Amino acid sequence: MKRRFRVLVVDDDRTSRVTTERQLRQAGYKAEAVADPFLVLEKLAKEPWDVLLVDLRMPGMDGIELLRRVKKQFPRVEVILLTAYGTIETAVTAIQEGAAEFLTKPYRFHQLQVRLQKLEELHAAKEEVKELRALLREGRGPLGMVGQSQAMAKVFDRIRVFADHQAPVLVTGETGTGKELVARALHRLGARSAGPFIPVACGTIPRDLAESELFGHEKGSFTGASRKREGRFEQAHRGTLLLDDVDDLPLELQVKLLRVLQEGTFSRVGGSREIKVDVRVIATSKVDLQEAAARGDFRPDLFFRLRNLEIHLPPLRKRREDILPLARHFLRVIAGREESRPKDLSPGAGKRLLGYHWPGNVRELRAAMEAASIVSHGPEIEEEHLPEYILTGKDLVKEKVYTLNLEGLSSLPLNETLRSIEAEIFAWALRKAGGRQARAAKILGIPRTTFQSRLPGFLGSRNPRQEKGNHDREG
Repeated sequence: MKRRFRVLVVDDDRTSRVTTERQLRQAGYKAEAVADPFLVLEKLAKEPWDVLLVDLRMPGMDGIELLRRVKKQFPRVEVILLTAYGTIETAVTAIQEGAAEFLTKPYRFHQLQVRLQKLEELHAAKEEVKELRALLREGRGPLGMVGQSQAMAKVFDRIRVFADHQAPVLVTGETGTGKELVARALHRLGARSAGPFIPVACGTIPRDLAESELFGHEKGSFTGASRKREGRFEQAHRGTLLLDDVDDLPLELQVKLLRVLQEGTFSRVGGSREIKVDVRVIATSKVDLQEAAARGDFRPDLFFRLRNLEIHLPPLRKRREDILPLARHFLRVIAGREESRPKDLSPGAGKRLLGYHWPGNVRELRAAMEAASIVSHGPEIEEEHLPEYILTGKDLVKEKVYTLNLEGLSSLPLNETLRSIEAEIFAWALRKAGGRQARAAKILGIPRTTFQSRLPGFLGSRNPRQEKGNHDREG
């Protein structure tokens, strides 16, 4: 089973404390709650916790002071500050002191859940990087990464070619394919390896603080800016800055990012002095940036600046030669963490792994191996030790809507066939929408105008009288 995220609630208000703890447990988290902030450090010393939910105003020690002490003694524990007195000044102070998030009471539980899910994903990514660093120390695999497929050989070649260049690199691929590992390999092999490597998870930066996070701010530039702060670009001077999930950056901030990439200069928030930096930028994206730019969700000029040196990480389902080597690697990592002997994979278990679709890619494979190691009490992972969804072959990504019977055909009129399929889909959507075109278009995920523009061709392939009543109802 997947390890449950551990959340400790620290709040002197009994109603808030008990309610939050109950909601967290119902949502599947391992949760406890304490009223006394002085007990927190003792609990952290005795058992591991992933996240603290800390009320800002508590007797004896406020949330900011507890945050400082926790980050000093237990830097890997994330802290979310909760307060009924939210101000920009307090939020800035909290972030400067190391808080992961700042949440104003009253809040809906799903708002807290979204923040916890982001931190859980970040934690998983950090664990993945740590494990691959261990792999590098062991000297296994090219560039510290596991992969023997032709697809990964192409990735390794591009890493070697791009490493010493100073131009930005765009690393694309589905979530869980290992994009940050590619970025670290580029930094490690390049001329900047002695400089800093600064990763920025763009999707976790609060929107109001994003510009300050990247470019810093001057003292007094806004409420709460009590001192000058260097941004991530300055911290990465003469090194590498990783913009992880660059597609999550606000459009207004992308303009300033483009200027830095083109001219190497920027100014802090509230400042007028131009600051010059020597930074190699690596950006990752989980979406197709060209499509995002066409939709208006990403600046086209920034996309054109980033895409010249691109490394695409293929999904695990398209490089099946890497599945078993990766699975065995994760079993070695798990054994090393538990100071035990690595478990073997039975032929049957290996066949099951090869037959699965892996929508979550390498990250999902690692989680499956961790679950199988817990279930298996012997020296070998058998089929029955694997998660049920792997055994049944059911995943959450793609199920076939159509089953084609092409046996016995010597030819196929493609355009006519596609029109026929589209007509069936349109008819289904209209039936499901009760004849309402706007609703049918929404079901298909297309604009109503697009739906209507295709209706003549659609009607031409069906009996117009059959559908006329439905269309008439639309008006």
